[in-house]
Amino acid sequence: MAYAQPAGSEKVIQRPVSTAPIRKELAAADVQHAAPAKDSLLVSGWQKYKDEQLLRNPGGDHYYLEENRVSENPRDRESFLTRLGKDLSDSFGNVNNFFGNLLMGSKFRYRDENNMIREATQRGLVGTCVDFVKDLGSALSFGLWHPGDEKGPQGGMERLSHVGSKLKKALLDDVVEGIPQSVNHMAKNLALAGLNLVQVLPDATIGNLERGRTLTTTLFDNGQVMVEYLTDVIPSGDAWFRVHASSLLEGNVPILYNLQMSENSKGDARWQYVRNTPFRKTIETVGTILADIATIGLAGQSGFSTNQNGDKQRLLNSLLEH
Repeated sequence: MAYAQPAGSEKVIQRPVSTAPIRKELAAADVQHAAPAKDSLLVSGWQKYKDEQLLRNPGGDHYYLEENRVSENPRDRESFLTRLGKDLSDSFGNVNNFFGNLLMGSKFRYRDENNMIREATQRGLVGTCVDFVKDLGSALSFGLWHPGDEKGPQGGMERLSHVGSKLKKALLDDVVEGIPQSVNHMAKNLALAGLNLVQVLPDATIGNLERGRTLTTTLFDNGQVMVEYLTDVIPSGDAWFRVHASSLLEGNVPILYNLQMSENSKGDARWQYVRNTPFRKTIETVGTILADIATIGLAGQSGFSTNQNGDKQRLLNSLLEH
């Protein structure tokens, strides 16, 4: 489904944060981390994408989200207890985010146009349902009940406009997008929490060797990025909504609308917290289209199986009658 969406519901929380730039990727699994890039313009699309995905949820071996920093010091992972402690802490952090996304919302980190780490919040399932009740109630009361607004609509035309705006927000922003996204985020948190626990074993064994730590970090950091990507491009994922977005007033159709967006876009939560680089646009568009094809195929297969079962049941009933 394609539709335009107003400014997002995710609220930015400004606070002192680290200006630590993105760390450069390894050329191979057994190479030490390179020095961090000094200018985000020098960082590739893949590096920006991976950095943003590791900032999104706990799990990155060199990402300390509670401190809003990315460490470049390999000595941080030399301690046995420190490695295992971070794995368990990351798992707990994802479980905590699961309940946040189930209830009123959870925090996440992102990089702004100046390459600084910022913090924002995303709505949870209960919070979205509360917003739906407020928006629908405000629409049905023609603005007489206007929670969150200092002043309600005045006059007949203004009230009619208010009804249309609130109905659109309740149905599209809250029901069509908000609820599925919250469920998607919850599933992602559970998958990442499990991945963090699995990492405890290699960190406790081969993690005692330098090359083992490098290999473990590479495998599990990339594994987290893969989980983030797959849950983003399936229906209800963040990337899925970006790719299917459109602007009817401007004549922009789905897919092309996202491809035309600049790397740093403000005013819409779907793009505000990501750097929409050509690399991100490409992999998210391809992944979303493939997910749509798979979804249609599964739906068709399910319908075909249902028809087959119905035919078999009718044949069985016919034989029993005779």
